[in-house]
Amino acid sequence: MSMGREGAGRVALPIHLSVLLLLLPLAVEFCWSLCPEKELESREEEANVVLTGTVEEIMNVDPVYNTYSCKVRVWRYLKGRETVKNEILLDGGNKVMICGFGDPLICDNQVSTGDTRIFFVNVAPKSMWPAHKNELLLSSSLMRITLRNLEEVENHVEGLDSFMCLFLLF
Repeated sequence: MSMGREGAGRVALPIHLSVLLLLLPLAVEFCWSLCPEKELESREEEANVVLTGTVEEIMNVDPVYNTYSCKVRVWRYLKGRETVKNEILLDGGNKVMICGFGDPLICDNQVSTGDTRIFFVNVAPKSMWPAHKNELLLSSSLMRITLRNLEEVENHVEGLDSFMCLFLLF
């Protein structure tokens, strides 16, 4: 069975795949609108502690609410080191427990063991004790560690905005 000249080199997509490809951008936009991310400035201000770290262990998975806690190895505190008391520190002082992963009110909050991120957290309130006593609570979405993200977070922590940073360069 040979193809005529007209069909050579072209691949016909099934109609349902073509429709899916047309609707994909709309679906992505819809999902983003369901979970709008706060501005970085607000996220940094709401967090008493901002740190970079690597997820070492996932624990305390709640099968009802699909939330969980993680033991995180801290690499660097960008804000609030003095807020993290000795009772919160684990394994010689370089790890913390962070709860609130899986919270549907926080957009990007899913991690796997080995993930390294920027964490925006607060000390877990007494209303969450005893289950989360001496833990930190995720307060907003995680950020991937890139040079740009680190610089932006550091600038917000130090009170510098983008305009001021450009001014300082000149």
